[in-house]
Amino acid sequence: MSSQLNSSSFEYLLGTIIKDEISNSVNNLYKDKEYSSKKYLTIKEVASITGIGSSVIRQLTLSRAMPHRKVKSRIILDEEEIKVTIENYRKVGWTDPDKYWDVKSVQSEITNFHNTREEPKMIDEIVRKIIREELASFSSEIKKMTKKDKESYYGRTVLTIKEAANHFRTSPATIYSLIKEDGMPHFKIHSRHYIVLEESESYLWRETAKSYADEGNIYWQRILQRLDWEEKERNLAYENALKRLEEKQF
Repeated sequence: MSSQLNSSSFEYLLGTIIKDEISNSVNNLYKDKEYSSKKYLTIKEVASITGIGSSVIRQLTLSRAMPHRKVKSRIILDEEEIKVTIENYRKVGWTDPDKYWDVKSVQSEITNFHNTREEPKMIDEIVRKIIREELASFSSEIKKMTKKDKESYYGRTVLTIKEAANHFRTSPATIYSLIKEDGMPHFKIHSRHYIVLEESESYLWRETAKSYADEGNIYWQRILQRLDWEEKERNLAYENALKRLEEKQF
């Protein structure tokens, strides 16, 4: 890449991001680190912490699309992710002063969603994720560099099946089932399966949204539509970045 590039140009930004990502990857490759600050809770545990009944917690996951993940039939929730929904419920109950949960309003929002030009999330965050995804695709390098049961590769967190089961509040058998039957992201080194935490978090979130959307839940359809749009924007950003780099090099 030319040293004459303006510091505000897209190419310069992309080059800086790539350099940072590779540097971070090398620094973190053999560095032990704590994985994810998320600590998942069951519905019963959330009810105990909040003082809100289990049946209400379950209903909030449906009629207020409260963030959670389904691991097979089990619901797990992150305390930080559900704070806003819990606070709103305590404040206004099931009323909807802002009409955010009005069915007609949500249907209209879904219909008009793609007709409105919206700016993607910060381009540097999008490209950073793209670069991480591209680095993670080098399976041959992973096999060469991963020698132990668990390594943090390319700045991501790798869990064994047992660790993944503990994290997602389930059993190793369920994790194996999610891999073999449902397609949870993973990779194998010899005969051992490993879970990439960041990819699995996103996978379970999208699959949860899709399961409710497929059942006709209008509020989860709104979430799924947003997720699909963000994925489309990431792919577009990646394609444009490649084109710009090719044009600059040739």
